[in-house]
Amino acid sequence: MSEKLGVEEIDHSPPLSGHGDNIDNDGITVDKMTTAHTDPLQHVPSYSREGDEIAPGYWKSPRFLGSILAIALLANSLFVGYSMPINILSVIDADIGPSPNIYLVSLSFTLVSGVLLLIIGSLSDIVGRRWFIIGAQTFGLVGSIVCATAKNVNTLIAGTVLTAVAGAAQQLYPLLVQEIVPNQYRIWAQAFIMATVVPTIGFGTLFARAFVANTALAWRWCYWLNVIVCGISILLFAFCYFPPDFETINKNLTKMEELKRIDYGGLFLYSAGLILLLLGFTYGEGTYPWKDAHTLATLIIGAILVVAFILYEVYVPLKQPLIPIRIFKIRNANAAMVIGCVGQMVYYALNLLWPTVIQTFFTTDNIRIGLISSTTGASLAFGEIIVAPFFKKIGHLKYQLLAAAVIITTTTALMSIIDQHKLGAAIALTLISGCMVGVIEAITIVVVGLIVPPEDIGVTIGFYASIRAITGTIALSIYVSVYSARLPVFLARDVVSYAEAAGLPASSAADLIAAAVGNGTTAAINAVPGMTPSILEAVGLGTLAGYQDTFKVVFLATLAFGGLSIISAFFIEDVGQYLNNFVNKTLTNTSKRPDVEKQ
Repeated sequence: MSEKLGVEEIDHSPPLSGHGDNIDNDGITVDKMTTAHTDPLQHVPSYSREGDEIAPGYWKSPRFLGSILAIALLANSLFVGYSMPINILSVIDADIGPSPNIYLVSLSFTLVSGVLLLIIGSLSDIVGRRWFIIGAQTFGLVGSIVCATAKNVNTLIAGTVLTAVAGAAQQLYPLLVQEIVPNQYRIWAQAFIMATVVPTIGFGTLFARAFVANTALAWRWCYWLNVIVCGISILLFAFCYFPPDFETINKNLTKMEELKRIDYGGLFLYSAGLILLLLGFTYGEGTYPWKDAHTLATLIIGAILVVAFILYEVYVPLKQPLIPIRIFKIRNANAAMVIGCVGQMVYYALNLLWPTVIQTFFTTDNIRIGLISSTTGASLAFGEIIVAPFFKKIGHLKYQLLAAAVIITTTTALMSIIDQHKLGAAIALTLISGCMVGVIEAITIVVVGLIVPPEDIGVTIGFYASIRAITGTIALSIYVSVYSARLPVFLARDVVSYAEAAGLPASSAADLIAAAVGNGTTAAINAVPGMTPSILEAVGLGTLAGYQDTFKVVFLATLAFGGLSIISAFFIEDVGQYLNNFVNKTLTNTSKRPDVEKQ
């Protein structure tokens, strides 16, 4: 019997005839047979994931606890290094710009991280995760230093490209934490990580604005804080995180042989197609009109490459495909990914519009805007935390997801009634919506990870995160297009209507539209012929009405996505049979035990 150091990595044998390893209380490896069968819920061959009895002290060992802390910091890096500065891009541009390229800060992160999500998930399934994660976080550390010391916007963009490499790994934090704990505790592990990110996902916007208002380094503190977070996580990953390595996963292949098996054709088609799709939808948000050749050509070529990628993966005999087609035969996984994506698409309306709603109707104070707008992020994290006790105890995940989908669809649509007199209602609706998104996100992530073969968990979670990036970009494009198209129309209509009701001559309507919608300054509006203080007040009310009508249209547009999420929930099946003590990847124990070494 081979020597084992207290715990043993999971054996990555083919799923139809695999042998797992069990660890008895003395740390000795005991073979266990996993029996092949066909799972009636998934309609594909599966196998019985029996539980592992882990060596005493493993869950309290420095390596396990250090790895959990490292993953928590990894998750926080995403919100500190990207979400916080993105919320104050206008401040950054005013300091080191202005530059017409400031939008590339957000775009470069979306493109780079979106493409690398699947690649990191897929390749780390094959060769091991340790160096992928450490390397990615090192990119994040260097990129944050570049951003923190940037003297111009172009340097900031270059640093963001580096942090985007880390961002791909950071978005895979659910994968890292779930695969090192028993199946039945995966939802609790997800809840724990979300509890640790409440300060950054929930109040990151407030902290960013507070840095600007109260510190000498201002916005640069967002990046310096990420340097600290990335640095500590790198040390913890280096000293504590030891999942199965290349030799353990690939017992019969050399590194060169595995290198030759990589799906380079799929990598090219997927990367090029996804970049062009994301770029095209971003163009449609305002860089170019939707009918412009730049937008159409980018979207069409991107779509063709994505279709070519799918056909390539299905019909070309590949030894190691980028995406194993077998995961698409798992109905539960597909349904979970659909409801997770479209549920998020509903939530994107809140992320986009809520800060603007606050600034339009309730306050222009930066700190108050940051505090009030934190309701969406904080409630999302809260939703992922509170679902943990009900996931297994109540079960019936179909109905849990159905209820969450109905509630988020309803509450987001109800945001259409919000005006300057309904701050309390707006806060309540955003809290409920965010909480239900958290419930959907936690359940779908755990379900997807539970029901796919253990050796495919990385590629599946990576693919899920990748298509969420695509659908999120699509949702934002739709919302921005609707908002941009309707706002001038409603402003012109409502401002003129209110002004004429207050006594503005009809002959001044065109001048008022040009001043209120085009120029937008008080001085321009005051210069309109026939303007009086009472009419000026009416113009203010008409402006609020124009914004309210625009918000109404965008929020009601979420009903289409919400309806799709509700329908998708009916295809979810129970996963109770997977909630056992199976651990996908146990971490190597550092302590050598004499009784083990003698075997």
